[in-house]
This record gives sequence, C-alpha cells and structure tokens, in this order.
Amino acid sequence: MTLNDLRITTATSASRRTGWCFLLVCLVLVSGVAAQEPTFMEAGTHPGARQWYGRAFWRSATWADGAADDTAEFALAYGLTARRALLAKTTLDKGGPEVASLRLRQRIWQRDTGPIDTWRASLQVGGEWFDGRDPGGRAGVVSTTIRGRHGFNAQVDWRGAAPSAYRFEANVSHLYRIYPARYHAGTVGAWYTMVESLNVFDRDGNRVSDAALGLLYEARRWAAEASVYLQEPEEGVRRDQTRLAVGGRYLF
Repeated sequence: MTLNDLRITTATSASRRTGWCFLLVCLVLVSGVAAQEPTFMEAGTHPGARQWYGRAFWRSATWADGAADDTAEFALAYGLTARRALLAKTTLDKGGPEVASLRLRQRIWQRDTGPIDTWRASLQVGGEWFDGRDPGGRAGVVSTTIRGRHGFNAQVDWRGAAPSAYRFEANVSHLYRIYPARYHAGTVGAWYTMVESLNVFDRDGNRVSDAALGLLYEARRWAAEASVYLQEPEEGVRRDQTRLAVGGRYLF
C-alpha cells in the first residue's frame, strides 16, 4: 500500500484515521534511527536513500585501568539507495585514532510481515585500519528481525586487520520493548532493554565471549542509550572487567 492509498483510505473513513496514524508512527519507528540497533554489535538496518545517520558513544575504561583507557566511537552512514549504504566508523582514545573502518552495506533480503514486523539482512564489505597495523579487509553479514515487542539481531564478521589472532566475530542480541505495550497515534518514542552476546574466534576455534546489558530510548529521529559491558562474564562479573557506555544517535 502506498502513502497515497493511506491518504485516500483515511479520507473516506474517519473512524479508521487513528489506526492509520498508528501505522505511520510504527513505520517511522522501524525505518528511522536504525530501529532496534544494540549498542556494541551492528544491526541489519541503515538509513534510507539520501539520508544521513550519525552516532556517537563514550565507553569507560575498566575500573582497574583508569580514565586513560576511555574511548569514544563515532559512526556516520549515508543511504546511497533504499537498499545500499556507505558506513564510516572510528574509535578514539586519548592518543588519537585507535581503529577506523569504511564499508559498503547492501541489503539482500527484506520481508515485512506487518506494520512493525520485519526481517532484513545485509552484506557488508570494506576496509579497516588499527593503530600501528597495515589496513586490512573486513566482510560480513548482519540481520535484524522484529516481531511485536521483540527485536533480534545477528552478525558474523571477518576482520583481516585485527590486532590479535581473533579475526572472526559472531554476535547476537535481543531487544524487548518495555514501553509502550502498544503503539498509538500519540506515540513519540519507545523504551527497550538490550542483551548482547559478543564473541570473537581465532582460526583454531578458540573463543572469547563478552556480554552487554543496556537500556535504549528510541524516538522518531533520534535515540539515546546506556549499556554495561561485561568481559568474559562466565568467569564471574568483576569490577575490573566491567565498562559503561552511553551514547546517542540521530537521523538527518
């Protein structure tokens, strides 16, 4: 159904006007602000054609490391077409750039099954540079599924320039909309809980697994987030392996 169809339908039935307003709100929340994207891993969403999407967040050092290891991450995405986007990202510490990447993301799958229910998957490929190392390639696939109040993300990446033997990533996350329980015409934003499982592997299958727990507020064109990063929580949650991240996002 096109937007023009919506206008015709709502004009002919005043009793259904509120329902269509609800539908439009939901569509904005899904397609704007990279809907239901978790803090640390990526999601299978990107801005629409000729739209800019910016993101910044600060991550604390582990409690034992001191403020010298705080980092800030900045990301910028531009929608080349409705299904293709260019992504740039950099992480800075007090010494300057720590890592930078430039990638092209191409959506290969999209199935919308309701006003807010969707499944989207994209391939991404590009280059990455770590401080003190030669540039290397990066490639992967990322997926986002939204079903009612639940959002699921999955990401698999290969990183050729990684500074350690752990060059493969496999991440998953779950977001749950805690408020509102249902969208209505006056809805301007929504609150989500976030749970992330963040895993890196080397060529021999050895794995390091971290986790993150967070809270996300997502409005129509902007979002704010806070998350706690837990390093190897299966060994026990300790202050010296815990980091805090806070950030914001905006759709231009």
